[in-house]
Amino acid sequence: MSSTCDFQPAWLLHSRPYLETSALAWLLTLKDGRLNAVVRGVRTKKSRYRALLQPFTPLQVRIKGHQELKKLADLEATSAPHWLQGEALICGLYANELLSRLLLAGQACPTLFRDYSLLLQLLNNSEQREPALRRFELSLLDHLGYPLVFTDTQGNALVEERLYRWLPEHGFLVIHGIAESNTRIYRGANLLAIANDDWREKLTRQIAKALTRQLLQPLLGSKPLHSRQLFLHMKKPSLT
Repeated sequence: MSSTCDFQPAWLLHSRPYLETSALAWLLTLKDGRLNAVVRGVRTKKSRYRALLQPFTPLQVRIKGHQELKKLADLEATSAPHWLQGEALICGLYANELLSRLLLAGQACPTLFRDYSLLLQLLNNSEQREPALRRFELSLLDHLGYPLVFTDTQGNALVEERLYRWLPEHGFLVIHGIAESNTRIYRGANLLAIANDDWREKLTRQIAKALTRQLLQPLLGSKPLHSRQLFLHMKKPSLT
């Protein structure tokens, strides 16, 4: 891990108050992956960092320290923040929550950093939002060592015309005959579309969401995602 004071690109994932005037920041950085850092004096009115330390703002940061909890020595914004609202905002918070909870500190993840940055650029585009979110989830799973491998349980390539079900830790099992009524079945054509980054069919997008959720759930454990609860609340019909 870098221990120098060089600037590097970063995003703020989450922050909370620390002591009287400081904050603890969870950062995603290009060189060092996720870092935890103290930002001293940021909660004072005179702090020049106060307006910059916001989610979805492209940052350049300088980090000091050799311990797990580091010190943010300097901070700059490289451009205007991504202004996310409504569903786009909740999707951004969801991505931040996944990274905060699942990434180990100090592990470089340049590909994941790139895919997260691209996700933020696309969230305000309603047509690109869902594909971008699925790509990000797949990138995160790959970094964590749980890639979605598009072969069957025997290592054979998927076939468009065949039907499959997902077996955790084993992969896609070919379905012969009639499956159990409570078994979710996937068409090979839709699975191959996911593998080929082809999101035109609604069913393909639904299948990708179901699969990424199934793979992420064991990693997240029983603690619910706050962003998912916000999304469900937003979708509730008005009582007035």
